[in-house]
Amino acid sequence: MKQYSIAIAIFSLAVSFLIGSWLIATSLKEQPKESVQHQLLSQQEAADYLGISVVEVLKLTEVPDGSNSYISEIPHVKVGEKVYYPKQAIDRWLLDMELIVVP
Repeated sequence: MKQYSIAIAIFSLAVSFLIGSWLIATSLKEQPKESVQHQLLSQQEAADYLGISVVEVLKLTEVPDGSNSYISEIPHVKVGEKVYYPKQAIDRWLLDMELIVVP
């Protein structure tokens, strides 16, 4: 009887070890990958981030200054024909806009 109880204890320990290993392995496989935070936003992403429409973002990007050229209200970067908006620069721009108090 004593031999059977030792064998059962060893068997149950082995089964517990296998189940624990399997649970750890499956939980490691199912961990979501960390999402990469993009630093440059597209026009649509900038509009979503600011809570305005794409047309409004475009209006802030190119504001006519009266001398056949444009100035920009919102910070942006042009790469070829595409326009990107640096997220950190937008955050700073928003903070600067909050500091300007209109009476």
